[in-house]
Amino acid sequence: MAATIESVARESTINAELLSGYTGVRITGLSLGSMSDAEVEDVRRLVSEYCVAAFPGQFLPPEQQVDVIARFGDVTVTPGVDLHPDYENLHVVRNYTEGDRPVSGGFHTDTCFVDRPPAYTALNAIAIPEHGGDTVFANQYLAYDTLSDVMKSWLKGLRFKHVVSGTERPEEVPNPVWHPAVRTNPVTGRKALYVTFAARCIEAEGMTPEEGANLIRFLYQHSLANHAMYRHRWRPGDFVMWDNRCSLHAAVYDHGEQPRTLYRVMCEGERPYED
Repeated sequence: MAATIESVARESTINAELLSGYTGVRITGLSLGSMSDAEVEDVRRLVSEYCVAAFPGQFLPPEQQVDVIARFGDVTVTPGVDLHPDYENLHVVRNYTEGDRPVSGGFHTDTCFVDRPPAYTALNAIAIPEHGGDTVFANQYLAYDTLSDVMKSWLKGLRFKHVVSGTERPEEVPNPVWHPAVRTNPVTGRKALYVTFAARCIEAEGMTPEEGANLIRFLYQHSLANHAMYRHRWRPGDFVMWDNRCSLHAAVYDHGEQPRTLYRVMCEGERPYED
């Protein structure tokens, strides 16, 4: 059953409000470090229904951030990336790499190039610029829902090849994997488009390279419809959690040389499938 704002409000002490017409909720009245099992399930349902949730004013220490995400699944990391020196499950997200390039190649779903990509990712605000540095999320349920019936039928059973990019040690990443173009979210039962930027999503099964590239390009552009987005402006103490099975996200590098540091933790998901 879908977790609407109204249904959770009736059944829980959690306060939740929509952040846009379709995507994102702000959750208050909850201490993430001391959630009951019922509250964990309420949060899971809301994040998976609305793709992303913002929890203001949490100020979680690193070890507690790991403990929180572990309530939602086995903690995992992206192969080949540098982790926090004191916390083996924490990835430090900074402005730029050592080569002075942005750390993201565009809108993406985290670590799609492994057999069981992460279900949920959480970012904890550590150093926030005075302006800019937002993170934008795109709702992939709506990306799928707004496709024509002909396109939906065409995509059924189709798989895309996902490969590694943007890691410090790509040799540590397993071989490329094939995932369905459309995946079902086990929490909501809803279908979402599952595509990412061209450096990671490189081939459509059974198609020529040109056909596959054109299809992936079209679907990726379609997935970024403005009506399906939420843009999060970071504040100190923010904890933001999203469902990788139904969303894409990207950082906005408009904060100049001001520091921007966030701690990332993820938990493992299931092998992608389409019902």
